Amino acid sequence: MPALFPGLPLVYRPLLQRLQELARARGQRVWLCGGTLRDLLLGRRPPDVDLCASGEALALGRSWAAETKGRFVLLDPEHATCRLVWPGGIQADLAGLRAGDIEGDLRRRDFTVNALAWELGAALAGRGGVLDPTGGKDDLAAGLLRPAGPEVLRADPLRVLRAFRFLATHGFSLAPGTDERLSAAAPGLFRVARERIAHEWRLMMAGARAGRAVRGLEEVQALTRLVPALAFGRGVEQNPYHHLDVLGHSLACVESLDAIAARPREHLGDLGREVSQYLAQPEARARLATAALLHDLGKPATRRQRKPGWATFYHHDREGARLARDACRKLGLSKADREVVGLLVREHMRPFHLMGAWRRGQFSPRGVRRLLAAVGDHLAGLMALALADTMAGRGPLRPPDAEELLVAVYRRVAELRDRELARALAAPPLIDGHRLMAALGLEPGPEVGRLLKAVREAQLEGEIQDPTQALELARRLWREAHTVD
Repeated sequence: MPALFPGLPLVYRPLLQRLQELARARGQRVWLCGGTLRDLLLGRRPPDVDLCASGEALALGRSWAAETKGRFVLLDPEHATCRLVWPGGIQADLAGLRAGDIEGDLRRRDFTVNALAWELGAALAGRGGVLDPTGGKDDLAAGLLRPAGPEVLRADPLRVLRAFRFLATHGFSLAPGTDERLSAAAPGLFRVARERIAHEWRLMMAGARAGRAVRGLEEVQALTRLVPALAFGRGVEQNPYHHLDVLGHSLACVESLDAIAARPREHLGDLGREVSQYLAQPEARARLATAALLHDLGKPATRRQRKPGWATFYHHDREGARLARDACRKLGLSKADREVVGLLVREHMRPFHLMGAWRRGQFSPRGVRRLLAAVGDHLAGLMALALADTMAGRGPLRPPDAEELLVAVYRRVAELRDRELARALAAPPLIDGHRLMAALGLEPGPEVGRLLKAVREAQLEGEIQDPTQALELARRLWREAHTVD
């Protein structure tokens, strides 16, 4: 394609060229628009292709599919939106105008940087002529995010969350006065479907500046509307290892995670590559950033004042995991999201327990095996979370070498995993849940999981070697747990 399309792969040309020809024959006009054009103008590769058309957009889409043997997918009949899928998986979304003309349509969009359009014929020919009725190009050049019109935020309150998604993913700053408008529209978030919130949340938390985004949401009083449980941490003082209240520390933890992701080798040395690979998966990064935000949800409920200036939070990790899963459910996140976030929150203190054992000279392979059995493929994520947690705590009693010790523990864990435990961890479990339930007459439930975990740990320790021994151990543990003195 012409130089004006530096970020759009050439494979899109046949789809777009044929669509333009059909539109011209039907007396319709098509524009490249929205986030696609924004990213192209920024020199970025857009994640998708957005188009809008005058006249009957759905009829145009069906005509394109019939002519090309492509696939037509109806997305939203109310707003005449469809997806055109080219053989090989190339696709573009096509929508009808939501106003009388293209400029009216653009003025109803969310932000000025997205209220841009380029007629497809001109774009394919490399000719200028980007429509910009709201000053989006100037805002794009300045890196500013500004609502496209006075009522666009109230018209769709999800745009409040979307604003901070763009801060996280594109590094925009809010234009003067925009924070007040976001704050005024934030109460409308309760009207937004959870599925839509979940989509924006995942994109935001996978962004390179997720910490900046969640802090901005808090500043416009939107964060605790989305996650009410976070509000209980506001003003909750911690022990002298920390310098912030629980909520402030949680926000700082996400910011610290962003810093680790931006410079992994600086913070983790050679282990940075492993963490970088983990964070390169948008899904994993979104879950980890969410866990960083929610990791101390259990502290307000478990806080016990022991003496002036000192409080304990025993078992806040377990309570926090329960609250984190519930918070994720209310955000509309998937069951898989909830389980991974809950796992990371539940286990986030384990690295610190190992660090304590390291200091006392009691570091053992047994503790490492238990950690690895508990977190599986999420070791890199858990250790990044622990490091971010440490970086976010700057109280007077915080050990000055806390970060170095934590990295040393991670290195030792990784060595044991790679050199000594790889074969054992690769070995399949001696028994599964179905066989265990059949042998002991149990119903599905937490008890089965507890027994399987105990049997797995015994297997990794070399205490049992075959299914018969595994069942004998499970039976004994079950009897011990249900024996009444």
